[in-house]
Amino acid sequence: MNKLSHFAIAIGRNKFYPLFCIICVTGAYIYTDPINDFNLRYAVSYAGAFLGLLCVILLAKRKNLGNVLGMLAVIAECCANFLGGNIGAGLPTFYYFGSHIYGILTWQKNLDNNKSVKVRTLNENAFLYALIFLIAAAFFNIYLTNEIGAINTSYQLITNCFIFGLGVVAQLLLMMRYAFNWYLWVLLNVLVISLNIYTDNIVIATQYLIYLFNAIYGICEWKLSEQNEKEKKN
Repeated sequence: MNKLSHFAIAIGRNKFYPLFCIICVTGAYIYTDPINDFNLRYAVSYAGAFLGLLCVILLAKRKNLGNVLGMLAVIAECCANFLGGNIGAGLPTFYYFGSHIYGILTWQKNLDNNKSVKVRTLNENAFLYALIFLIAAAFFNIYLTNEIGAINTSYQLITNCFIFGLGVVAQLLLMMRYAFNWYLWVLLNVLVISLNIYTDNIVIATQYLIYLFNAIYGICEWKLSEQNEKEKKN
């Protein structure tokens, strides 16, 4: 591993890392001044962010408990995104909820001696199917947004389309234990950060900034596990 990978893993495995993440997103929520100017969207966003951060940290560590917390987190995130009119960012959460149920069951059957899920390598055929699925999901989001009648700017609609497509594919690969999923989460997190800055939701923007680092940590952690699995087979 290079120095960047060592650095990311060192931070991700530090016992204070989850606490630091919670402090950051709590600070973002306090910044919205909830006592004097309460906003339901921000409050729901904070609940989803709190649970979501714990979820993705555990998933990056290949722990099945992350799927349980993920089911709770996506409910809150879905409500927050719909309150902000971000249909593309909100719709995948219905799919995420169901996929976490699948994840709980399939991960439990594929644990190593450390109770961490075993990682799989993405082959060329699976990559091609994932790409086709991503494009189809993006166009499906345009259709749903029009049917629901949500008012989006061109930038908001295009960004939501990519968020929807990337989210569906990345979550599928994650639940199927493919290490490649974390690269897609990096792209998705960058888009969600920009979208929520654009639609003025500092809580979710901060949450996904932490998600961005966690996705990088996930790449390093899962890649290391992937290498270890290959060495065992050889």
